[in-house]
Amino acid sequence: MRFVLRIILVVVHCIIIIGLLLATVSPLVNPGWFAVPAYCGLLFESLFLANILCGLLWLFTHHKCYSIASVIAAILAVVPLARTFSHSFCQKSEIDGEKHRLTLLTYNTHLCQNARKTPQNEVLGYVKESGADIVFLQEYEVRKIKTALTFEEAKSYLADTYPYTYFDFSIYNSRRQYGLALFSRYPLINKRTIRYESKANISDCCDVVVGADTFRLFNNHLESNRFSYSDIEPLTDERVTGSGVWRSFMRLTRKLREAYSYRAREVETVREEIAASPHPVIIAGDMNDVPVSYTYRNIRHSSKGLQDCFLSGSSFSTGHTYRFANGPFGVRIDYLFVSPVFSVEECAVGDVSYSDHLPLRAVICW
Repeated sequence: MRFVLRIILVVVHCIIIIGLLLATVSPLVNPGWFAVPAYCGLLFESLFLANILCGLLWLFTHHKCYSIASVIAAILAVVPLARTFSHSFCQKSEIDGEKHRLTLLTYNTHLCQNARKTPQNEVLGYVKESGADIVFLQEYEVRKIKTALTFEEAKSYLADTYPYTYFDFSIYNSRRQYGLALFSRYPLINKRTIRYESKANISDCCDVVVGADTFRLFNNHLESNRFSYSDIEPLTDERVTGSGVWRSFMRLTRKLREAYSYRAREVETVREEIAASPHPVIIAGDMNDVPVSYTYRNIRHSSKGLQDCFLSGSSFSTGHTYRFANGPFGVRIDYLFVSPVFSVEECAVGDVSYSDHLPLRAVICW
C-alpha cells in the first residue's frame, strides 16, 4: 500500500513540476501558436503552492531526497514568482529632483452598476471621491433611456472634478453605449482609438499635458476568457457524469484557446504603439491575463522598459483584482504600467465591491 501511495505521489508531483515549468516559459510562447503553457501560466500560483506542499510531504517520508525536485522547480520559477507577488525586495524607484506628482486610478466597472443613475451610482461616486488625477475606466456603460445613467448625466456629474474626458465605445446602438472612459484633471489631446478583430475590445490612446510635460496614455480592455458560472459548475457538480465533465472541460479549453489567440494579437498591437510613442507612457486597464503570461511580458518588456506600479509601490501582496464568482480563486489582471522616468510612490488595490473587479490606484512622481 505504501508503495502504491508513493507512486501516486511521484506521478502527481511530476505533473505539478511539468506544469510549473511550462508556466515559467509561458511568457515566451505565443499562445496563438501553442496554448498549453498559457493554461499553466494561469494556474501558476496554485502550481507553485502545490509544488511546495509536495516537497514538504516528501520530508515526512523515507524518501526525503525527492523534495530536492521541489526546491529545483521553485528556484526555476523565481522570475515568474517575482512578477506575481509584491514583496519587500522590490524597492521603490527614486528620481533625483522629483517635484511633480500624479495619482492614477484604473477600474473595470462591470457595466457601471448596470448604468445606475447618479448620485446612487456608487462607481461614479467612488471615482469622484478617489482623489485621482487621471481615471481609466473599462466596461463603462451608459444608456439612452432617462431612467438609467445617460452619457450626458455621467459626464456632468464628474465635470467639476474632471473637466477633460475621452470616451469611445465598442458597443454603440440605440439602447446602450459600452466601452472605455478616461477622466482627467489635465488637458487631453491627440485622442484616438485602437480597434481590434474582437469587436468587444478596444484601446484608447491620447496625450495628457501636465504643465510643461506631455505623456501618452493608453486605456485598454483586452480579450476576456468569457467564463460564466455555467462553464465551471459541471466540473464541481457530483451529479454530472464523466462524459459531462469532459465536455465542460473541453468547452473551457476551447474558450481559453480562442481568447488567448485574440489577446496575443491585441497585445502585439499595443506593444507596437508603446514603442512608437514619442512621450513617456502610462498604460492602464484590464488586460485579462495574469503576470505569468505572454500578454504581461509584451507590455512590461516593450522597448520602453516599463515599471509595473503594483510591484514597485506595494507591500507584500498578490494584488488580486478579480475573483471568479466571488470565490476563493483570485487573479491579478488589472494593471498600471509607467515609463522609467517616473518614480512609483505607492500602489494599492482598492477595497470596494461595486464591480466584479477591484480598482487599482497608484501615485507616481517625476
